[in-house]
Amino acid sequence: MGQWLAGWLEPSAFSPHGFCLLWEPGLLWLHAGSDLLIAAAYLSIPVALIHFIRRRRDVEFGFLVWLFAAFILLCGATHIVGIVTLWQPLYWLAGGVKLATGIVSVATAIILWPLIPRALAIPTPASLRAVNLRLEREAVERENLLDRLRAREAELQELTRTLEARVADRTRELQTAKRRFEVALAASGVTVFVQDRGLRYSWVSQDVLGRARDDFVGRTDDEVLDEPGRSVAIASKQGVLATGEAQRVEYPAHGRWFEVAMEPTRGPDGRTDGLIGGAVDITERRAQEARIRFLLNEVRHRVGNLLTVVQAVMRQTAAGAVSINDFCDRFEARVRALAGAQRLLTEAGTGRATLAELIRSQLGDYADRAGSQLEVEGPPVALDETGVLHIGMALHELATNAAKYGALSVPEGRVRIAWTLEPGVEEETLCRLTWRERGGPPVEPSERRGFGRTVTEMAVATALNGQVRMAFPPDGAEWELTFPLAPEPPPSALQL
Repeated sequence: MGQWLAGWLEPSAFSPHGFCLLWEPGLLWLHAGSDLLIAAAYLSIPVALIHFIRRRRDVEFGFLVWLFAAFILLCGATHIVGIVTLWQPLYWLAGGVKLATGIVSVATAIILWPLIPRALAIPTPASLRAVNLRLEREAVERENLLDRLRAREAELQELTRTLEARVADRTRELQTAKRRFEVALAASGVTVFVQDRGLRYSWVSQDVLGRARDDFVGRTDDEVLDEPGRSVAIASKQGVLATGEAQRVEYPAHGRWFEVAMEPTRGPDGRTDGLIGGAVDITERRAQEARIRFLLNEVRHRVGNLLTVVQAVMRQTAAGAVSINDFCDRFEARVRALAGAQRLLTEAGTGRATLAELIRSQLGDYADRAGSQLEVEGPPVALDETGVLHIGMALHELATNAAKYGALSVPEGRVRIAWTLEPGVEEETLCRLTWRERGGPPVEPSERRGFGRTVTEMAVATALNGQVRMAFPPDGAEWELTFPLAPEPPPSALQL
C-alpha cells in the first residue's frame, strides 16, 4: 500500500507541463495564477455551503448540498494539482484526483436528476414573496379583524356592564318603590287586595280583620266577611265584574266600617279576569262625623242658651244702670265674665271645668293681688256647663262689689274663697263654696236688690238646685253656696 501510494506521489518519467510551455515564465504564471484563483474559489464555495447547511439543518435535500460541496472541493483540488504538474510530473496523482472528482460528479448528477421534479415543486422566490405578501395581507386583515373583534368585545363588555348597572339601578328603584308603596300603604291605612272572577283573594297587602294577609289567599268573601257587610260587598264586586266599571261602597265588617274602591282587572285578551280594590277603615271617621253632628247640635243649643243669658243680663243691667256709660261698663264686664266661663268649657273640650280654673278665670283682673289679698283653697271639683256659667257670674259680681265697696277696695283687705265636699242624700255629693271678706271698710247692708244680688242669691241657687246664704257682718260680706255636684258623664258620651 505504501509503495502504491509512493508511486502515485513519485514523479514519473514524463515531462512536466511546463516543458510543454517551453518554460515561458509569463505563460507559466498565467496558468498557475488562473488555477490558483479557480482553486481558491472552489475551496471557498464548499466552505460556505457547509457553513450554510450546518446553520440551516431544516433545508430540504441537505445531503445534496454535501455532495455539491464535495464535488466543488474536488474540482478545486484538480486545479491545485494542475499547478503542481506545471513543475512536477505527478500525473498519477492528478489523474486520481480527477477520477475522484468524476465519481463524485457522476453520483451528484445521478442523484440530482430524480430530485429535479421535487425541486421544481419548491415554490420560487417570487411565488414565495407573493405568498408571503398574501399572508402578510391576510395577517393584517386578521389582525384588523381581531382588533375589531376585540373592540366589539370591549363594546359588548361595556354594554354588559351598562346593562347590569341599569338592571341593578332598576332593581334598586323597584325595591325602593316597593318599599315606598308598602310604607305608604301602612301609613295611609289602605288595604289593597286582588280577587279573581270567582272572587277568591289572590293577594292582600297587609293584615286586616284580625287575619294574617296570607290567610286571605284562596278564600272568598263568604269565608272572611260577616253580615250585613258580606252581602253588600259581594253584590258590589259582582257588579264590577259584570259591568266592567269601577265602584265605591261602604259596608261593615267584624265591628268596623270600611270604604272600598274597586275596579276591574283585564287579561291579555282585554277581558275582565278579576278586580283590584282598596279598603280604608273609616270607623273613626264615621265616629267623628257623628261627633261633629252632635257638636253642631250642642253648639246650637248652647248658643241659644248663652244668648238667652246675655239678653237677661242686658235687661237686668239696663234696669239698674244710672246712665248709658254705666250700662256699657257693667254690661261689658258681665259679658267678659260669661265669655271667660264659656272659654273654659270650650278649651276643656269635655263640657266641664274645675272650680279652681273657674276662680282663676273670673278673678283674672285681680291676679296681681293673689297671695296677698286673695286666698283660694279647696279639693278638686269638676263643674258642668250650668255650674260653670252661673257660679262664674256669681263670682264676678262678688269680685266687682268687693273691688268697689268691700275688702278688695283697700290694700289691707282680704278675701278668702274656700270649698269643701260633704255627703248628701242618695249618694249625692254636696259642695259648700264660701266667700268671706275681712279688713275692708265697714259693711252696711243695703236694701236695694240689683242684678248682682239677683245673680248671687237667686239665679245661681235656682240653676244649681242649691241654697245660698248671704250675710253682711260689719267686718266683711259673707256668701255661701251649697249645691249638689252633677254626676260625671260616662266615658263614651260625646262632649263639647
